[in-house]
Amino acid sequence: MKLYHCPQTRAFTALWMMEETGEPYEIVRVDIRAPGHPTDAYKMINPMGKVAGFKDGGFGFGETAAILLYVADKFPEKKLAPRPTDGARGRFLQWLMFSATTLEPAMMEKRLGSTPNTVSAGWGDYDRAFGALEAALKPGPWLFGDQFTAADLYIASSLGFGMMFGMIDKRRAFVEFSERASARPAFKRAQEIEAKEAAKK
Repeated sequence: MKLYHCPQTRAFTALWMMEETGEPYEIVRVDIRAPGHPTDAYKMINPMGKVAGFKDGGFGFGETAAILLYVADKFPEKKLAPRPTDGARGRFLQWLMFSATTLEPAMMEKRLGSTPNTVSAGWGDYDRAFGALEAALKPGPWLFGDQFTAADLYIASSLGFGMMFGMIDKRRAFVEFSERASARPAFKRAQEIEAKEAAKK
């Protein structure tokens, strides 16, 4: 498995996921700020030229939710996703996709100070999106009780990023959820790898 990664980007989410599995993988460094990026070769991995990218034999692909789901399903014994026949699978997929489909546009809404039509905008609006998330996190400790999943990982990563840059309010439920997630050994290992990658020239 190859993880196409650039330090200090959202590729950290996929890096953290790989550390949660404990399975061997190779980091392929991608300089997204280099002249000429994305190359035609990299666009065969991720057509958007973004990171993360991923390859496991066959085709390369991008999109964080897709990477997390692929990896979770590849290693079902890690229990990072309900199995496809599990009744919780649909709700898991909802929260796994929530960061990309709802939180990201809501964060940009806050950053830009815009006011979307909450009915016509796919993500609703900031208050609607983060109100729904806050309600889902409060029972805890994770979205599915005691079982940490890839959906928790993606949500926690988005919350950490958004609160760091002032695009998400530091509500108690968000802060506590983020703190629980960042205390996981896999998160700490991913941070160490990220720091080493960032230190490379």
